[in-house]
Amino acid sequence: MSSKPTAPDSGLQQLVDAGYEVEVRQQHLLVHRVPYVTADKQIKLGTMVCLYLQNGGRVVPPDNSGGDTHQVWWVGEYPCFADGSRMLQLENEHNRQELFPGCTIDHRFSNKPFGTNGYPDHYQKVTHYANLIQAQARVLEPLATAQTGRLTIAEEGTSVFRYIDTASARAEIMTTSARLAMGKVAIVGLGGTGSYVLDQLAKTPIHEIHLFDGDLYLQHNAFRSPGAATAEEIDARQPKTQYFQAKYDAMHRGVKSHPHYLDSSNVSELQGFNFVFVCVDKSEARRLIFDYLLSQGIPFIDVGMNLQLAGQSMELLGSCRVTIATPETHDHLEQCVPMDDGDEDVLYQQNIQVADMNALNAQLAVMRWKQYCGFYQVDFDTYNILFSVNMTSLARQDTTVET
Repeated sequence: MSSKPTAPDSGLQQLVDAGYEVEVRQQHLLVHRVPYVTADKQIKLGTMVCLYLQNGGRVVPPDNSGGDTHQVWWVGEYPCFADGSRMLQLENEHNRQELFPGCTIDHRFSNKPFGTNGYPDHYQKVTHYANLIQAQARVLEPLATAQTGRLTIAEEGTSVFRYIDTASARAEIMTTSARLAMGKVAIVGLGGTGSYVLDQLAKTPIHEIHLFDGDLYLQHNAFRSPGAATAEEIDARQPKTQYFQAKYDAMHRGVKSHPHYLDSSNVSELQGFNFVFVCVDKSEARRLIFDYLLSQGIPFIDVGMNLQLAGQSMELLGSCRVTIATPETHDHLEQCVPMDDGDEDVLYQQNIQVADMNALNAQLAVMRWKQYCGFYQVDFDTYNILFSVNMTSLARQDTTVET
């Protein structure tokens, strides 16, 4: 534990100085041991929880945090007046849920001082609710107080992110997002699709994201990868994995660069990974990687594109594919994934600029991975997804129904 709060702290130090038992965890402020009266007129201790968001190293005041910032969550029974009747002026909703890992709330309260729109800092917000609740406890026990003087301020633990994921906190999906926190995930191939896969994975709490590719980052890559490279970065002719590691290290601490191809001499570097995205355009490499991952029981997703010129119209047609394989389900690979290099992929291999198709291919792949992790609901055990650009259609194959 640390007794040094983040500064400027939007009232946190005032709460500490006043003797409140506070803790900062998972972008939330927890105020412990707040005395309250239960329906049977017993005095118990509850915990008040509210958002504690940071932006650029500064704590965002409640009035600027967005949403219902005058509200708080409550861990404990519903607070009552000294006579055991419910404090209806606090009432908002009653839905026991895990707000974030390690914190399950029972109620949400909504109250603010008459004539005001909210709270300018966390000190005023916390003390307003605490005074309302503990005042009834003091009727029965005059010495009851939330100002215990016990310091339990915890700084944010070591995170994979350089700055805090306030999006998940605002949406109240911290527990759901935590399901994506795999130990090690690899992306093999940092071409158009692989780079967009990285763009999405870097926004998830995966501990380590390993990049494998032996190519250099060149001018044509800039037109089918996320972001905007500078002319100097292109002229540097640096390995793709190094370029993307530097770009995404600004957000995610766990991006690791492996500036080489995988072959029979080093494919064992994938040992111990929790999941692998295979984004290669050579069948020989794909087959080698598949065989190794299947032998190790490592689940993976393979992506692919097939673009062609449509005769004299000079229009592009084709599709992008996402295929998932797990230790339990992988017999479909030969059926769904091309294992021999053919002429149909020539345009794609010549680096035709199709950033939108690359991005869509990656998005479908990451969405399927999130389903595998339990982030998104899964109604069908889909093992192959195919999007056709000329038909604007999305088809799936699964173990129960083919659509």
